[in-house]
Amino acid sequence: MKSKSLKILTLLLASLLLLLTGVVADVFAQKNLADSKTVQPAEISTLQTEGAHFIYTPKGRRDPFKPLVQKKQKIAKKSQGRAEKFKGPLERIELSKYRLIALMVVKGIPRAMVKAPDGKSYTVKVGEYIGLNDGVVKRIETKVVATDENGLRVEKSPDRIVVEEVGYDSYTGQEVKEYRYIAM
Repeated sequence: MKSKSLKILTLLLASLLLLLTGVVADVFAQKNLADSKTVQPAEISTLQTEGAHFIYTPKGRRDPFKPLVQKKQKIAKKSQGRAEKFKGPLERIELSKYRLIALMVVKGIPRAMVKAPDGKSYTVKVGEYIGLNDGVVKRIETKVVATDENGLRVEKSPDRIVVEEVGYDSYTGQEVKEYRYIAM
């Protein structure tokens, strides 16, 4: 029984001694690592070849905790539109809600009459603002009727108002111009 307890005691002492030497060696390694923070890159290669401590330098390497495929982040850019106090009644309704009623030419200037969803009618001309996204009327196009080579009547373009809206791409932040139409 004494020999068995003696064996267990020596085994415990040996494992404790190994554990302490490992902890002491680790403490010395940490102290040496802290002392060698100013090691130059040329010295690192000599340290590695001599079997000394390896020093990790993350310079020029990707972060291992960031995913390889990253989602695009939206770049929110506020539009440089007109101030609310300068907006007219045409700029309070979405562009797709308007309907073209009539086209006319007044003193050589083309104009169009549009109907809002609330039943009110407005007259617009080139250069006026319309719609929620700071749209500007660029052209008022009338229907062009022509005949083709067979003598048949062909309508080349419909009656419509061309509106240019300027917005910003939410991913790239670049300015995007989009042309929308109000047709009969």
